Amino acid sequence: MDRMLAVLKIIWMALLGSLAVYLIVGRFIAPEFASPMNEETFAILRIVLLALGLVTLIAATYVRRLILGMGGRSAAADRQASMPQRYASAVIASLAMSESIGIYGLFLFLLGKNEMDLYLLVGISAAAMYHFRPRKEELLDLVQRGS
Repeated sequence: MDRMLAVLKIIWMALLGSLAVYLIVGRFIAPEFASPMNEETFAILRIVLLALGLVTLIAATYVRRLILGMGGRSAAADRQASMPQRYASAVIASLAMSESIGIYGLFLFLLGKNEMDLYLLVGISAAAMYHFRPRKEELLDLVQRGS
């Protein structure tokens, strides 16, 4: 279990590091990128991606609970996979979904050059990733409740 948690923490740190890469790419590498989109189309896309970020955040919580068996899974399905394996899957899925919010921010910045979009969505992504980080206490609690 400790080895699995160590691997999950490495994945978590790598995904957090990728958020820093998005900031670097957005701020230093891609400032010359010209958006082919008019302002009206961009305004609609911005609203859609901000809403998608919110939906993704809510969905990450739901998917995590579903994988952990707290969202209506059957007892037969619960017996098929061990709790540490399900916990690893839940952490990776929720972290990946949280990561996508940062990608939305980079995409919006590249198209609209609004720094606030980049910082806001990368910040939300980082906060979500912190919330969904792998925790030994959480896994031990889940294992104890499952036995």
